[in-house]
Parts: sequence; C-alpha cells; structure tokens
Amino acid sequence: MKNYATLKDVAKLAGTTAATVSYVLNEKEGRYISEETKRKVLSAAQELDYVKCNGASSLKGKKRKLIGIMIPQFENQFFTRIIIASEAIFVKHGYDLIICNTLDKPEREKAILNRMVQQRVDGIIITPTANGSENTALVRRVGMKMVVVDRPLTDVGDFFWVATNNYGCGSVGARHLMEKGHRTLGYVGWDSKIKDLDARREAVLHVAKEFGAQVYVAEGDFSQESGYRLTARLLDSQPDITAIFFGFNVQALGGIKCLSERKIAIPQQVSVVIIGSPEWVNAGTNDFTHVDMHDLALGKKAANLLLAQIQSEEDIPFQHIIQDCSLVEGSSVYDISNRREE
Repeated sequence: MKNYATLKDVAKLAGTTAATVSYVLNEKEGRYISEETKRKVLSAAQELDYVKCNGASSLKGKKRKLIGIMIPQFENQFFTRIIIASEAIFVKHGYDLIICNTLDKPEREKAILNRMVQQRVDGIIITPTANGSENTALVRRVGMKMVVVDRPLTDVGDFFWVATNNYGCGSVGARHLMEKGHRTLGYVGWDSKIKDLDARREAVLHVAKEFGAQVYVAEGDFSQESGYRLTARLLDSQPDITAIFFGFNVQALGGIKCLSERKIAIPQQVSVVIIGSPEWVNAGTNDFTHVDMHDLALGKKAANLLLAQIQSEEDIPFQHIIQDCSLVEGSSVYDISNRREE
C-alpha cells in the first residue's frame, strides 16, 4: 500500500530542508535559492511523484470521506444512473461525492485527475477518455484507489474494471434484427476512437456476415444532432434499408426525430433497435426494442469494488468484472421473415 510522498521525503532525497522544498515547489519569492538546489528539489519531487496536498493537514493519515466520480457525458442517462447507484452505496458508508464531467476531453480529464490527487480523495470512479491510460498514470503511481467503469484503460494490465460487454450489446441487437428477417440495415454510431466501444459496430458486422446481410455504417460525433444527420444520410443514400441499429442512445434520440419528421413509420417502414435504456424508450407511446446495459448494476458494482479497496488493510487483487447485457423487446422491430420467404 503506497503512501503519498511528503515535503520531508523530497527534502531528504534532495539533501535540503522541507522549508526549502516548499519555497521551490510553491515558487515563492523573497529568498535566494541556488539553481543547483532548485534542480535537486525538482528532480527529487519528480522521482517521488510528489503531488501537493490541498487537504487539511489535520487529516494527514486519515480518510477524507470523499469519493471522486468522473463521467464523460452528463447528458447520457447511462452515466447519470451509474452516479445515482454509486451514491446510494457511498452515502450508507458516510462518504460524500465530488462529481465531475470530463466532456470526453482528455486535457480536462487530466486536470481534474490532478486536482483529485491534490485533494487526496479516498478513491476515484472514472469512465476514461481516449487518453485515459496516460492521464491516470499519476493516480496509479501514487496508489490512489480507483475503479474504471465501462471503457477500459488500454495497454494497462493491472486495474479494477467494471463494464458491460459492448461486443455482446452489438451482437444481441443485430441477431434480433436478423432473426426478424432484416438483411439490409444501417448502423448509426459514434466515431469514438475507443476500441471497446467500437466493438459494438464490429459485433453488428460479424453477425451480419453470418446471416449474409448488408450493413451500411454511418458514424460521427456523440450528439443528438449527429444522430439526426447520420440517420438522414443513411435514408438518402440507402433507401432500401429495412432497419436502423443505433449504437448509442443519445444519437438515437436525434435519429428518431429524423424518422418522425420524414413521417417514416416505425416499424412498418423502418425497424429500430437501440443500445441503452434511457427513460424515453418506453415513455408515452414509445416502445422501442433496446439493449439494456444494466447501468444501475454497474454503478453498484463499481462502488462496492472501490469500497473494498478503501476498507481493506491490504492490497486486494485486481479484478475485471464484465457483465452481460439483455435484449428488451418492444414494438419497434417488424418481423419481415415471412416477406423474405415469399
């Protein structure tokens, strides 16, 4: 169990005093310090992964009862549900939460992580950006407790990870469409550059190949507006598609709006499957077939796994918990298998 480096640790390695280290690291003025001493202090701080603590000194060696939760998209109900489920667990154990939105921007993620380390939070739950492996390096080096949710840290072997099988999400939705006779369909997705999320699209393509089906892929930004544009592009370029598979529920909302404005009947003219289970998929007259990623269960598992690390006197083995998804059948998929047999 690694401890944070202190001013005294840096001073000992640099061969100077804690006061001098404080002057150098805080860039104070009014006292002469040689360039050689500055160099030794900065070198020692880097070697020891020293990070300034902004927490109260009276809390030294004690738990702060603070948990940091970092998600990339507040507008995505998948992530807000993870927060809700996690919070219910942490509150029972007397912890408060610091909730941050990275906006899926790596530079913002890095800055927030540095502040979390400075605040000496007891642990972090994070859904990383595409640069998550690099940005969490300091967190891992100083031994701060962390659980990664949904997206993995690429090229990092040892970390705690809780996720839903993204390949399984694409596979179960695509297989449902194939079993209903659809052989020409569109896939609307997010060009995320995140391998584990791209697995949704890859699964759809693999299942389509198995059934001899054709899939037209349209990918772009993660937004409702992008979902609208991509859906319009598919409808204009491939008028023969019988179904659209939306890989992300935020894009799906824009896509559904596009279909509605064009007065395309669901499912009679175009069938729809969505990955994700936001409330609107079953609100009012909506009854969309969708893939439930069990977001609340993810949040609970992540919180319990982080608590297990915090409460243990010893380091516990790293774990990867990958849970299954499930198909929830609605009325948005038309069975055209009989039409194909005619």
